[in-house]
This record gives sequence, structure tokens and C-alpha cells, in this order.
Amino acid sequence: MHKTGNGSSQNATLRPVYFLYFLLFVSIIGASCSGREFIQEEGNEAVEGPEAPPPYDGRLLAQVVFDTVDYMVSTDQLMQPFIQEFGDGTVVDKVMIRKVQETQEDEPAYYLVGIGMQNGDFRSMALELDIAADNSLYLSSNGAKHICMSSAGCGFCYFTFSGNRITGCECSSRAPGNNCVHKFSENNSLLKNVPVLRSTRGSGRK
Repeated sequence: MHKTGNGSSQNATLRPVYFLYFLLFVSIIGASCSGREFIQEEGNEAVEGPEAPPPYDGRLLAQVVFDTVDYMVSTDQLMQPFIQEFGDGTVVDKVMIRKVQETQEDEPAYYLVGIGMQNGDFRSMALELDIAADNSLYLSSNGAKHICMSSAGCGFCYFTFSGNRITGCECSSRAPGNNCVHKFSENNSLLKNVPVLRSTRGSGRK
């Protein structure tokens, strides 16, 4: 009985030691798992995190006041950028802003239009403008680009549209063979290399 009692006393003494070892083992495993989970979460954030969108690069060109376009910059300084945007020898001699609105129910859209000639053939380009809440008109690199190119015999091309969107080109002459080619791009680089645009405020120029 005394011998058994000593064994019980020794077991009672050893149990807390085993228990401490067990807690230490569990804490080490837990720390290892937490470390792996943290690394995986950081890795997922780096891979799956959305990329920041590029800053808006719109440039103020005009403002619509009582259905009239009030130019904020002189259009003559946009002729050379249009020539560079065509990039095929087209000489642009006229720049304007035009409204596209098929019916009164359609929201109006505005386009910056450059018109010129290339080896005697008509060329025109229309760039879609962004409209702010105060009806200010901005051109950004995300503005859609439409180009009309006439064939031999067609003296002038019209942009065709549906609602408030340009859909194609049409020759002013209905004669057979007088056609216009429509080219479309989702963006433009018209003002990419234009650091400053002169304002018309106080000058009265357009």
C-alpha cells in the first residue's frame, strides 16, 4: 500500500510537467499555422488586389451655355494636333465642336471635329467629348475616335449617327462608286504632346 501510494504521488507530480509540455507543443503548432495563413493572405492580396486606375487626363475645351458652345480654348491651336493624329499627310484647316442628337428624347453628345484634305481627298475626324455636370466639355485620351475617308469622286463625307452616337460615314454624292470609309478607335492621343492650351477668356477668339 505504501508502495502504491508513492507511485500515485509520483504520477501526481509528473502530470503537470506533461501538461506543460503539451501546452508548449500546441502553442508551437498554432504559431506555425498562423504564420502560414498570414503569408497566404498577404500573397492573395498582392495577386488579386485591383490595380489603381490611371488618373483622368481630360482637358477643358468648351462649355455649353443655352445650347451654344462657348469655346474655352482657341481652335486654331488644335489644327496641328489633328494633323499629327491623322498621321497620313492630311492637312487640317478647320476645327469645331458639333452636337449629335437625333431626337429631343436623346441625350446630346458633343464631338471635337477636325476637317481637311489628303492628296485631294476629303478627311474628317471626330473625337467624343466628356460632359461634366456644369455642361463643360472635356477631351480625354479615352474619347472615342471616328475617321471618315472619301474615295475618288466623293467631295465630302458626312458622319452618320443613331441616337447620340456616330455609327459610320456617308458620301454627299449618291453616284455609284462615291463612297466613304469609316474607321473607329476606342481612344485618341490628340493632346498627348500638347502641354498648354491657350485660353480664349477675354480674347473673344474661337
